[in-house]
Amino acid sequence: MSTSNWNHRFVWHDLMSTDAAKSAAFYAALMGWRIEGVPMGGFTYHMLFTEAGPIGGIVEEKAIPMSHWMPYCAVDSVDASAARVKELGGSLCVPPTDIPNTGRFAVVGDPQGAYFTLYKGLPESAGADPDLAAHGRVCWNELMTTDLDGAQRFYSALLGWRPEFMDMGPMGKYHVQMVGATHAGGIMKNPVPGAPAWWCVYFTVNDLSKSTEHARALGAEVLMNNEEIPNIGRFSMLKDPLGALLALFQNRG
Repeated sequence: MSTSNWNHRFVWHDLMSTDAAKSAAFYAALMGWRIEGVPMGGFTYHMLFTEAGPIGGIVEEKAIPMSHWMPYCAVDSVDASAARVKELGGSLCVPPTDIPNTGRFAVVGDPQGAYFTLYKGLPESAGADPDLAAHGRVCWNELMTTDLDGAQRFYSALLGWRPEFMDMGPMGKYHVQMVGATHAGGIMKNPVPGAPAWWCVYFTVNDLSKSTEHARALGAEVLMNNEEIPNIGRFSMLKDPLGALLALFQNRG
């Protein structure tokens, strides 16, 4: 399968967790993921598998303030893209680093402080197909930013994203990000005053109402419940038991 059309799109997602065992138990129960521990030298990487294949992993980081999801964006050159991030006013959190037998990555922040990972995989580890829709897989990545125009300039310059605008009424314009004719994600102004910029990861579920209530029963906080996206579908926004934010989505069809 050709992965050339994945460039400048999100192809992998890691959960940085303060307690990997608790996170694994929550998401295995909620999403039905199979989770396998992979020794990585000084730590264990917990690979996440849906029925349609792997989508990411869980990494335990005791020192972080709270758990959070980290999206990986495919690029031609991690080193060149990381240098460009700094030129554009962003930050370099983890410098370009090799992942043995997998590829190369760097953790960066945009000028508003939203973090993501640049990634260049080997041919056999290019990531997860961003166009494959199935229960438990990522279907959308959305930047909640403190500076809509500034964020758009950054990502357009770094990744070549072109915005298509959707009017959201009182909430302003939603910027759908395009790579050619393909969707790469979305950017919107964070509606919560004083809240930081961050990337929200949306996961497809077969039954949104059922999954939302299951998440609640498993200890998640439901921040938004079965909200309508006109002509597209519905979503719920959650905070998992360790504080990581995410969204569940069910297509309109």
